[in-house]
Amino acid sequence: MEFALPAALALAVLAVPVALLARRRQRGYAVPSGVALVSIRPGWRIRAARALPVLRVAATLLLVVAIAGPRRGDARAVVPGEGIDIALSLDISSSMGQRFGDSTRLDVTREVIREFVRSRTNDRIGFVVFQEEALALSPPSLDYAALDRIIADVESGLLRDGTGIGVGLAEALNMLQGSTAASRVVILLTDGEHNARSISPEEAAQLAVALGIRVYTIGVVSDSAFASRRGIDEALLREIASRTGGRYFEADSPQALADVYEEIGSLETSRINRESFEQFTEFAPWFAAAAAVLLLAELALRGTLLRRSPA
Repeated sequence: MEFALPAALALAVLAVPVALLARRRQRGYAVPSGVALVSIRPGWRIRAARALPVLRVAATLLLVVAIAGPRRGDARAVVPGEGIDIALSLDISSSMGQRFGDSTRLDVTREVIREFVRSRTNDRIGFVVFQEEALALSPPSLDYAALDRIIADVESGLLRDGTGIGVGLAEALNMLQGSTAASRVVILLTDGEHNARSISPEEAAQLAVALGIRVYTIGVVSDSAFASRRGIDEALLREIASRTGGRYFEADSPQALADVYEEIGSLETSRINRESFEQFTEFAPWFAAAAAVLLLAELALRGTLLRRSPA
């Protein structure tokens, strides 16, 4: 158990003046001589009346604990199915047919994405492909088997050739705009520069900011030390990710690409776990109720059973 306001526990010192004030109220009667009263033992009502201040002190301490906000964090508070909604946006332009390791960029990317989908649990995943225009192939869904078949069959040439990064991002955002998931993200992969006449990447990034959707961008490049030969607009991809709260990644090998998707998955999972831990079981009402019961008990006893007779 922890306290929301642990500093409030310092108020426990108020129990001291409360106890002193309660004792001062218990004044006796003036008599000429107390010699004859020495041998008289006080009855149970008198002894009980003397103990009444204890109830008030205990009530004060309970109220202090209630103010401090006792609570228990529940790290397992994530509700299945309400974690992350992910839209995968994949560039399938003709340049994705270039060699990448022992296969092509598109073949390697397909397998990496399929493995990424298989690694998720309770996350709805949608799938978008783009060339000059974009095409939504699967809305966010938990049917990973159906999504796997769709991804496995994707080939270049479904659309007019080109690289429409803006429209690829906009179509993925459109998938997620009605989502109420705790986290909404787009993972956009491309190996080229934006060259389509459709919506610009900057406009799409602004839309992502307005919707509160993070965008992770991935640039697939050749293993070359010369930036001019890499084929991607790194500055643009970095800017999109930065403006939306995501990150930019670069992959120059199949293993590097697999590592990128694994890291993105870990980032989002840890983000949701931190958010879910903010759910607590609060105990303050119980302590406050106990304090109220003790105060009422003191008032009731002092006014009835343990009431002092008038002088």
